[in-house]
Amino acid sequence: MMQQLDDYVQRTALLPWEWGVQDCTIWVADWCLLRWGFDPACRFRGRYRSAAGAHHLTACGLVVRVGPEIPLPRKPVAGDGDPGVIDITGRQVAAIRSGSHWLFRTPRGVGMARRDAIAIWGE
Repeated sequence: MMQQLDDYVQRTALLPWEWGVQDCTIWVADWCLLRWGFDPACRFRGRYRSAAGAHHLTACGLVVRVGPEIPLPRKPVAGDGDPGVIDITGRQVAAIRSGSHWLFRTPRGVGMARRDAIAIWGE
């Protein structure tokens, strides 16, 4: 699975950033689609085209908005490849666990952070 994650990150890290198509949440949703066959962003794709649109859609919080779309159980400790939500400078961001850190998509590529998750899903 780690090779699959590494391949996914390498293949997608430099794709052009586009709100609602290739952004932080869609990036993790695409990983879920590849790994488990479900799309937690299915209902949200194409519904926003800007940062303001994304913020409006997730004003209630990313966990509240996307959590019900994830058919995996919540868990207290992340394993490699698990999707989660972390806080980056006061904003909830979708992320993927890899080793001792979280990976998340930025307009410039993929960021890495070591921090506690707000929510984690996995098998």
